[in-house]
Amino acid sequence: MTSLRCYFPALAILASLATPVLAADPFEFKDGDRVVLLGSTLIEREQKYGYWELLLTLHNADKNVTFRNLGWSGDTVFGEARNGFDSSPKGFERLVTLTKELKPTVIVVCYGHNESFEGQKGISTFAAGLNKLLDSLAATKARIVLVSPTPFEKAGPVTDPTARDKSLDLYRQVLAETAAKRQLPFVDLFDRIRGASNASHLTYNGLHMTPAGYAATAPLLLAESSTGAQRDKWLAELESPAAEKVRAKIVEKNQLFFYRWRPQNETYLFGFRKHEQGQNAKEVAQFDPLVDGVEKEIAELKKAVRVEAAPAK
Repeated sequence: MTSLRCYFPALAILASLATPVLAADPFEFKDGDRVVLLGSTLIEREQKYGYWELLLTLHNADKNVTFRNLGWSGDTVFGEARNGFDSSPKGFERLVTLTKELKPTVIVVCYGHNESFEGQKGISTFAAGLNKLLDSLAATKARIVLVSPTPFEKAGPVTDPTARDKSLDLYRQVLAETAAKRQLPFVDLFDRIRGASNASHLTYNGLHMTPAGYAATAPLLLAESSTGAQRDKWLAELESPAAEKVRAKIVEKNQLFFYRWRPQNETYLFGFRKHEQGQNAKEVAQFDPLVDGVEKEIAELKKAVRVEAAPAK
């Protein structure tokens, strides 16, 4: 693993910022929790790096907590990126149906980035869509956590994210207000990252976070997900060889699950051309034991992680 030490100053600044006021009591995972992550690009790309899931896994190492990533790049609260060859309602139906099938006890919802490009005129539409999604997920009886998008980052001499962030902040406010009204925990990544004086270089291009970006922002989730965590422990967890073994297995598990729920040539397996190769659809379920197998490895590997305080500076 490429050392993350050079990014620890940014992590320290981010982690030391004041925790936003939550709309509910501090959130804690329970033994046996199944966590489903919903959102667009920020969520989908996390499965490739696994730092968020790693830190949440290690911080709850005494509990059996499992994660399923249903992020889809370009998605919105209306499930538009999930439409395939169908209309928008079908994408939304797929989003809700698959979430229910996974029987989550916790659902992390992170939307608002793509919707923010509509500016002021799209706020009411986003608010309505967000509430519709939350109402639709209520049948799961899962505890829901809202997470804001991350701010845009200056990525060169010709890019100024000020205008884009101003619009994005309006949608962040919708998330915050919705969380308050529904008494849901709210993780305000946007406000906390924006308030860090040296929180730059977290992205490749001002938009998509790098592996170090996910590592640096992981403690912001942890601060909202439990209490009493210390920054020194976060640093040690992310850097240790034992933790890297866990992360590698998390990434492997996520890839297998991705193949399970988003197989290539889905049109031939389940869509309007399934009459050609639909007989192969039965093989998709064969990923389930593979996912479960890697998950068992994660459960064993995390036992070897020993968190020690970082040396005093």
